[in-house]
Amino acid sequence: MKNLTSGNDDSRATLVRIGILVAIACMVATVVWLGARTRADDSGGLDTTGGDNSSQTVENASVEQVAPDTAPADGVVIPTGDDQVDGYPTGFPATDLGAVALQVELAKAQLGFDYDQAVTVARLYANPEDKAVFEERSRAAVALRRQQAGVAKEGDVPAPASYAVTPVAYTLEELDTGYYSVNLLSYVTLTTADGQVKDSLYAGTQLMRWLDGDWRLVQGSEADIEHLVSEGQPQAVAPGTPGFEKAGWIRINGAPQ
Repeated sequence: MKNLTSGNDDSRATLVRIGILVAIACMVATVVWLGARTRADDSGGLDTTGGDNSSQTVENASVEQVAPDTAPADGVVIPTGDDQVDGYPTGFPATDLGAVALQVELAKAQLGFDYDQAVTVARLYANPEDKAVFEERSRAAVALRRQQAGVAKEGDVPAPASYAVTPVAYTLEELDTGYYSVNLLSYVTLTTADGQVKDSLYAGTQLMRWLDGDWRLVQGSEADIEHLVSEGQPQAVAPGTPGFEKAGWIRINGAPQ
């Protein structure tokens, strides 16, 4: 696990760096497109399944550091929540891997094209003081995915348009006690309205704080975000490649390779 002073400024010319603040699963992001195919070629593709918070009170003493410093051969088992709200996991453990677990659930909840569902997730997982920010970002993310899929900005989405995210690896940076930057690497499959299937690797960063007995998605201060951008976050690199290990990614146990 990195600390605040350890930087990783690795970059690859083949990667596309995107500086956007619109997606609930993205603060600092990189995307690598793996290619496009038609629905008929589906069997040949990836195996995918579907403000400034510095003044807030943090339950520092209750957060335990359990994430490994080096990647185990079989990957890290990410914990699950011990409760649910409207079918979404909550009650993540008071450990650094609990912060990763929240980022994983955020990614898995990105079903694609439903504005109401995206806002529900934002309201559930965001710090109350930051909910409006993440609601806006979630709506913008849905609008972007609808555009990418070639469907109308509003209304029903026709088959076969779909969007699927599968988290495969993470990195973790402690910014303060009970306050982490979580980077998540995921396989993404976007199917357009005309049946074209676009596979990509997506790396996104979010800030998590331990607040009121659970992990919360927080906006973070401008200084926090500037630090992460200037430091350079891990790039979207395929598992099993030299760049994957060099970037410091730690594989999630059970994730496709």
